[in-house]
Amino acid sequence: RGKEAAAGRLFRFRESVTKLTGTRLGAPMEANVGLGRPRRGAKPTAPAVKVWFIDLDDTVMESSGGMLHAIHLRMNDFISRALGISWEEAGKLRTAYWERYGSTFLGLWRNHRIDPRVFLPETHDFDYSPFVRAAGNPAEDIRALRRKGVRIVLYTNGPRIYAEEVLRLLRLHDAFDAVVTSTDMRLMGDWRPKPSATMLRALCARFHVRPQEAAIIDDSPANLRAAKSIGMRTFWCTGYRAKHGKLTHRRTAPGVDHVVLRLRDLIPFAAQKKEVR
Repeated sequence: RGKEAAAGRLFRFRESVTKLTGTRLGAPMEANVGLGRPRRGAKPTAPAVKVWFIDLDDTVMESSGGMLHAIHLRMNDFISRALGISWEEAGKLRTAYWERYGSTFLGLWRNHRIDPRVFLPETHDFDYSPFVRAAGNPAEDIRALRRKGVRIVLYTNGPRIYAEEVLRLLRLHDAFDAVVTSTDMRLMGDWRPKPSATMLRALCARFHVRPQEAAIIDDSPANLRAAKSIGMRTFWCTGYRAKHGKLTHRRTAPGVDHVVLRLRDLIPFAAQKKEVR
């Protein structure tokens, strides 16, 4: 009975996400049929994915369960003190910069010249352990992907001190081939965090792949649109955000090839062997 109840809950959860996004989990978008699992007899045309760029917050771990809130409170405090504005005004400014630039720190840098190397360490200096949680077994999911012969890169707008400690707490400190954080996202004299398409092109070059040979899984539609604009394959991770009622789109977002719940849902896609004509 316990297994039947669990299966029933999973079915209802998947159906609720389907209603929210307008797409059944794992199914390819109508405009991009052929990028997912090909139908029997179909001739694949897309090259095999060689590098997977994997987001951290609300993708690898359940950040909407409290971690992001804790970070946002500290960001509000910093902005209020640095700019001499009220805590409420700081919160509104933080949100506005995140919506406009895709990251609060980029807005503070471009508009107030607040150095991210000061802002990010200060706002991420606390004990993460009460907030670090993940569904299933992300370590095994990543190992399963790597067994397909692909490289796995953590790609996060969080600072390195944050990413490395979270990975340690999740026992994922040696799971990735590389870790790319906001601390590393300087290019051509400026900060270029997600959703920078320029940074994504540079990362593909760093890992010696064409964008068409790379894929990204992220909970942010804006980040996925940037990746799609240069030819990468895109996977919208909705599980954690749906659980906490924080999906930003009621329908499938533009630039999304596939909707998945968790990392483990990537494994069938990584298993596909595609040929280049």
